[in-house]
Amino acid sequence: MLIFAVVCLSFIIYRLYLNGIIDFKLFSIHTLTPFGGLGMMYHWLIDSTYVLDYTTPSFLLATAIIILALLGTRFFCGWICPFGSLNDYINQKDYELPAKTDAFLRYIKYFVLFFIIFSKILVGTCVLTGFDPWIAFANIPALPGAFKEIPYAFLVLLLVLIGAFFIKRFFCRYLCPLGALQGILVGTGLVRLKRQGAIICNNCYNCSIQCPVNLKPGIQRSIDLAECIGCLRCTGDNCSRGTTLLEMTFMNKRLKPYPYLTIAFLLFFGIYLGVGYNGTLGASGTADSSIISRNIYHDGIYYGTGVGFAPGLRVKIEVANGQIIKIDVVKHSETSGYYEEAFIKITDGIINSQSTEVDVISGATYTCKGVIEAVEDALEEARP
Repeated sequence: MLIFAVVCLSFIIYRLYLNGIIDFKLFSIHTLTPFGGLGMMYHWLIDSTYVLDYTTPSFLLATAIIILALLGTRFFCGWICPFGSLNDYINQKDYELPAKTDAFLRYIKYFVLFFIIFSKILVGTCVLTGFDPWIAFANIPALPGAFKEIPYAFLVLLLVLIGAFFIKRFFCRYLCPLGALQGILVGTGLVRLKRQGAIICNNCYNCSIQCPVNLKPGIQRSIDLAECIGCLRCTGDNCSRGTTLLEMTFMNKRLKPYPYLTIAFLLFFGIYLGVGYNGTLGASGTADSSIISRNIYHDGIYYGTGVGFAPGLRVKIEVANGQIIKIDVVKHSETSGYYEEAFIKITDGIINSQSTEVDVISGATYTCKGVIEAVEDALEEARP
């Protein structure tokens, strides 16, 4: 609840910050999106010249999730993920699909994950960004304008909310690619949820009813951790009728819930907030760029194009007395919630320093570099 409240508050504060109403922020939208960090890892693996910024918040977020998954648990899904919490809060019914239908639909999230990976490999970008319900949720404070920019993302969000109303953890079960990734990584088998001895149930089925992802722990000897979100409602002494429930083990040694949660929280936030504290508050790096030589450009208005997160980013610059006095982004296909701060910071930085050697914003690197590229392209027209 606390994490969900902080995230929602940060989205509101961030929108006020972008609108110039306040001059501070808690988190940017892109610092709370792990797929940005996964994208950085991908580029680092395929490009030997790519410089990985280890303090980038999205990279640290992705790293923390991956490490915990490799240790054998989808801890992030059960205890951290604000979108999972939203699914919990929306749920008002307890409808369950037929077992075969449910089992089939759980594979959709793996299809979504592989589609994202292959689109990144084939076209260099994630073609599903415009359909991301998390991005839509983050941009709710920007309605109604944001709907015009990412209408499909809001429609998918509506679908998710309707599904979550009737089915527990609808998005987590069937659609979440991050859950699919963690489901693959937990295959290390270091953590297990299993029952010692015979299955003895007093027929209350309380633990099965409480399971958010309907794994029916009351009648299972062990739990499929690829689908389990690690909420631990079926472990320890939680049974109202005293039945011995499932036990968590790490490397075949019993692990009680409270030590597990303490270690997992410390590890997650130690990586995300501790290791990368400066990055969490918006650390930045410098893009490859050049100094603008003063007083060597013809006065006038010029246009230039660049490639940000998506191609077609176009800027208009105004030069007076040989210096840039104004930069406007006149056309782009960047993602709402990501580009706004980048446009403001980069254009102001270039004008104030009269240089394209400005700090890029971590998590929105491609957008920043696209603006810089477009400005430099426009300046080529302004040369004597």
